[in-house]
Amino acid sequence: MGNNFQRTNIKAIPPERGAFPLDIEGLCKKQFTEYMACMNEQKRGQHSACRDLSKSYIECRMQRNLMEQDRMENIGFGPQTLPPALNEKPERPEKPASNNQQKSST
Repeated sequence: MGNNFQRTNIKAIPPERGAFPLDIEGLCKKQFTEYMACMNEQKRGQHSACRDLSKSYIECRMQRNLMEQDRMENIGFGPQTLPPALNEKPERPEKPASNNQQKSST
């Protein structure tokens, strides 16, 4: 019988973003807990209300070397803008001309 398990040399390549050490010591546990509580409270996907808490959590992780230092703009915290549909005010339909105006007789 042959050996079905062969050793292969596979070189692991870490991802550019998304992999960072766990916060085993709980250095940012307060920020994480506040952020997750906010996310759980939001209804119908209104998660933008938790944006500042998310930013605070990420900043805490960067300050404690739990993730690579980077500009906030590079990780999705640039100037906050609303999607066009939410940023525009709804247009009001023009009011029809009033029928109360009397026609002048000549």
